[in-house]
Amino acid sequence: MVSSSDTTNTISVSFLSKRSRSPEPPHQKLTLKVKNQQGAEDIYKIGAHAHLKKLMTAYCRKRNLEYNTVRFLYNNKPIKPRQTPAQLRMEEEDEILLVMELGGGGPYTPC
Repeated sequence: MVSSSDTTNTISVSFLSKRSRSPEPPHQKLTLKVKNQQGAEDIYKIGAHAHLKKLMTAYCRKRNLEYNTVRFLYNNKPIKPRQTPAQLRMEEEDEILLVMELGGGGPYTPC
């Protein structure tokens, strides 16, 4: 069963990335989708020059997830918290994929 969110979350940010030097106006907002592995989508509005960590922490808070147990991917590459949509050349309605970190592993011990 796939559920989708009808609400759009707006993330306001009072700082800009110093590395982002893009010709777009600094207050341009993009609508981005965050999709988890089960197919559920959440929609967020974020400034083109805002750090994506704001979106990531807002998503984790809303879904009651630990920030360090998930990864956010865009174009199959991990998103770094200080990257901005402008740096990643994101466009309106682009999709970010959320994947859960797999734990476990460890040394093999025969019985």
